[in-house]
Amino acid sequence: MAQKILYILPFMNLGGTEVHTVELIKGIRSEYEVLVAGPEGLGISLLEENKIPYTKLPGLTPFNVRLYKNMLKSILKDFKPDLVHIQGRYEPAFFSKRILSSIPVIITCHGYGNSIALWDYKLTAMAGNRWAEKVIAVCNNDKELLIRFGLKPKKVTLIYNGISTIEERKFLPQFDGLKIGTIASLIKRKGINYLIEAIDLITKKFKDVGLFIIGEGEERGRLESLVERLKIKRYIFFLGGLPFARSYINNFDIFVLPSLFESLPVSIIEAYAEKKPVIASNVGGIPELVKDEETGILVPPKDTKALASAIERLIRDERLREKLAENGYNRFIREFTFKVMVEKTQAVYKDVLK
Repeated sequence: MAQKILYILPFMNLGGTEVHTVELIKGIRSEYEVLVAGPEGLGISLLEENKIPYTKLPGLTPFNVRLYKNMLKSILKDFKPDLVHIQGRYEPAFFSKRILSSIPVIITCHGYGNSIALWDYKLTAMAGNRWAEKVIAVCNNDKELLIRFGLKPKKVTLIYNGISTIEERKFLPQFDGLKIGTIASLIKRKGINYLIEAIDLITKKFKDVGLFIIGEGEERGRLESLVERLKIKRYIFFLGGLPFARSYINNFDIFVLPSLFESLPVSIIEAYAEKKPVIASNVGGIPELVKDEETGILVPPKDTKALASAIERLIRDERLREKLAENGYNRFIREFTFKVMVEKTQAVYKDVLK
């Protein structure tokens, strides 16, 4: 009889954490019975498309602690998992152990980019020491931060995100010009406002350039207002939160991720897999992923002029675009495939379950 793994997600959007979880489950479900617990959201479409079992568990807030604990208790009682794997947060580790102390727990840290990020790393380290058998870090930057804040080195394992290949490719609205694209939740830490401001500078020199933004979030209204204020509406396309956003990357000539903080963004790996040149902020775990001038171009965060300069450089230099794209693809094949990620995670599972 197959062992059971319960995956707990703190949110259910169309972001990197959800894509990572789906990719991982696709790789291990031939050996394990799985169930995903998380709040309602657009990310459920990813689970449904891949026929992954799902049950509702609300996001934890200060106002629903009792409800959260009772619902998690019910899920644990009914599903009877052999292992709980928590993605992106640390609080569920405490509740899982309080409900069923014997159950092994793994936490995957996908990084934090909010105003209290350092506290989140500290609390993840504490939770890892007290309530988890293992903590998986998706980049070395996160691993070093967790150890710095007290996580025992033997508790943490570095496993880079990985993705599988895809065959389906979808098309964007007709646009006769060079397409710059990004895939990101529309939240402050993704820095999309700096990308829009950079496009404002670009369109003063190039009239056949368009920016395609795939993603949804709380900042969308402010970003649309910025576009109106800069009077560049005809160059900017907000496409919303599209399921399987990676299927649209083939349309882009240049992929840009102007984040203020990241761990190891899946979207850059997806761009590599589609042989697209990458421009990204030099923050968090991104320098582990993007080798400057080799697999992409790194720019300082919040620097509109540097971002515009990098974009202009790739617009003018097609040979450089081709070189970066080819090198990025080769690095994806070597280090960031679905197969490598699954094998390393399975090794952690077997170590914990034995």
